[in-house]
Amino acid sequence: MRIDRDVTVTARDGTSIVIDVFRPDGEQPVPVIASMSPYGKDVHWPERFPMYELVDQGEHMVWETPNPEWWTERGYAVVRADARGTGKSTGRLDVFSRKDAEDFYDVIEWCGVQPWSTGKVASSGISWYAMMGWHVAALRPPHLAAVVAWEGCTDFYRDWGRQGGIHTNATETWWQRQIIPQLNGEGHASMPDDLRSRELLDDWYRERTVDLAQVRVPVLSAGNWGSIHLHLRGNIEGWLGAASEHKWLVVHVGSHIDPYYADWAKDLQLRFLRRFLCGDQTAMDGVPPVRLAIRRGHDVEWRDERDWPLPRTEWRRLYLGQTELVWHQPAEDRTSYPATFDLTATERLEITGPLALRLWVSHSAEDLDVFVQLEQYDVDGQRIPAIGPGGVATPVPMGIGWLRASHRELDPERTLPHRPWHSHDEIQPLEPGVPTLLEVEIWPTSITLEPGQRLELRVQADDDDMGQLAHNDPADRKSGDGATIHLGGAHASHLFVPVIPA
Repeated sequence: MRIDRDVTVTARDGTSIVIDVFRPDGEQPVPVIASMSPYGKDVHWPERFPMYELVDQGEHMVWETPNPEWWTERGYAVVRADARGTGKSTGRLDVFSRKDAEDFYDVIEWCGVQPWSTGKVASSGISWYAMMGWHVAALRPPHLAAVVAWEGCTDFYRDWGRQGGIHTNATETWWQRQIIPQLNGEGHASMPDDLRSRELLDDWYRERTVDLAQVRVPVLSAGNWGSIHLHLRGNIEGWLGAASEHKWLVVHVGSHIDPYYADWAKDLQLRFLRRFLCGDQTAMDGVPPVRLAIRRGHDVEWRDERDWPLPRTEWRRLYLGQTELVWHQPAEDRTSYPATFDLTATERLEITGPLALRLWVSHSAEDLDVFVQLEQYDVDGQRIPAIGPGGVATPVPMGIGWLRASHRELDPERTLPHRPWHSHDEIQPLEPGVPTLLEVEIWPTSITLEPGQRLELRVQADDDDMGQLAHNDPADRKSGDGATIHLGGAHASHLFVPVIPA
């Protein structure tokens, strides 16, 4: 492997973007896998996150990026770039701005015309790197031939910044730990400050949201059922919205890191890149458009599908009773908020897909925050948790959703029965004491209940049980104390669920 460190790429505005190039020995031109972030191209994995085991061994491993040794051995160059204003690159950092994407565009185009390059470039990586892949794909650089988007996001407001309109305060910890140490110079934009000060979806958020209709290159989009804090929704919506002729969706389980480096995942990535960077027309033969790790209790069963949501889905309503979930609409009633409802399965019940909670509430105040969680329990009453971002050590609910009542307005053009789409562009106060319908988007899930197992729906006043992923900024909370949930009759609160027949 040949390594060229600290090579300067001059961006269109004269900013110096500094990169490292890893490429195979020899003079034969090779395709390129590129990535760019503010995390530090020179920061060795154990220095960044020693608590995460180094999945692929190697002295050149950097957090969430392809392993140069593995990929150069297979005939690819690997390029890593410091985002402007970080590491060794000059300029002012303003994360996920158009300037960020334009810099990556310029790096890709530089890679495409080097004598050691075939002119075919792909973006690949986890999280930030996946997000930048979506963003640069929408700008359509001529030498970008494919994108591997692994656990990213595409809608900066809904996926990350203001989930359900509620401030996602975990950004502060991430910013202090991963961004601040890499900054150089002064005067950089502060994403935590911007998120805290911008409750409504404005042009700042729109600039950071991918125009998926402009994504035309082949895409391999991978989500994780357990990444319900940030990454799951965007990869599925990205796959749905991308205008690409060739696109694949994989939803797996495991930690935020391990699956990308697993043998099955590297084999899939290699096939995908051989097809679109190397011209092997048969490399993706037999790979279905959608591949899902269907959750069966603590285990999974891989299943190939044709589309999302699954075409054979039976959309059904699970109504909220006093403490139970029932398939028939109950008589008119009410219960206090927060509340818990459950269903015990009498036969195998698979729920795979997006869900929506239609919740009728009344409140003495003008606003409240609703936190929704789905949990599964075995026949002995023991919780079956989902694997979270840190693996089994960070269990998370099986499904989750959020909504601030004053953000309940729907965009009628984008709303679907199974996926409410809130416009988030104005505040609509509740009329005190009047029953009001809140349609809560619940991120996609896969849950299989065996006979005797229990599904639990929690309608909560907070999500403090989510630890660092909680929405508990005291300056951005709307209390639901004293609110009422309406049940049955004209105000039949219910879950809209994707039941998959055997």
